[in-house]
Amino acid sequence: MTAIIGIPIFLGGLYFGGTFWKVTVLFLIFVGLLEFARMAGPGVYLDYLLASGLSFLLITYSGITDTKLLIWLASQTIYYLLRASFGGMHNFSSAFNLLGVLYVAIPLSFLWIVRDQFGVLWAIFGIGITWLTDSGAYFGGSRYGKHKLIPKISPNKTVEGSLCGIASAVVGAIVFAVVTQKPVGLVGLFALLLSVFAQLGDLVESAFKRECAVKDSGSLLPGHGGVLDRFDSIGFVFPVLFICLTLLF
Repeated sequence: MTAIIGIPIFLGGLYFGGTFWKVTVLFLIFVGLLEFARMAGPGVYLDYLLASGLSFLLITYSGITDTKLLIWLASQTIYYLLRASFGGMHNFSSAFNLLGVLYVAIPLSFLWIVRDQFGVLWAIFGIGITWLTDSGAYFGGSRYGKHKLIPKISPNKTVEGSLCGIASAVVGAIVFAVVTQKPVGLVGLFALLLSVFAQLGDLVESAFKRECAVKDSGSLLPGHGGVLDRFDSIGFVFPVLFICLTLLF
């Protein structure tokens, strides 16, 4: 039921763009920051996380420039240092709050940036590669999985599942390239790279949860966990997709 309701809303926002997509991405980042705060536990500066994370998203909505990025970087750094210094002199021990912004707000902001700068087709491509990788790895691992990938981080993931995820992504990319009349070889290489990063993003989230001793990042999505559980791969895929598109196109 979560997928039946959530996927059309998400894809609808992606397709129509504009305010609908802005609200969708804003919601994901807002909830993601709350989930990060919940996992991190004591010492979280929720005011800093929300102010710094959401302000970064807002400057992407208004159009990123070098000046805006410098102002944001200086402001959020000073905010954190003052907050940590006068909140008990925990500048070092509370530095994980900086990680919350870097891990949640900045990567997920690329959902808007890619859609805005390169169009809906490339955004759909990024989503599709992520989902194909996830599905291919799950079903391939269930059917053929024998060799553990990184058992200390995620004991259920296998090498065979990982390869099936990559294969599914590449096949899907070839279909995408043929339908949209884009270079098959280039799009296939994109898919290979993005599929690897999708799996790395999933492993990073698993490492976070193991460190914090939690099963899921949240409970917003029944049967699926939280936003960070579902968008961990996308947080890696879209920044890498943006880099590839910017360098090549």
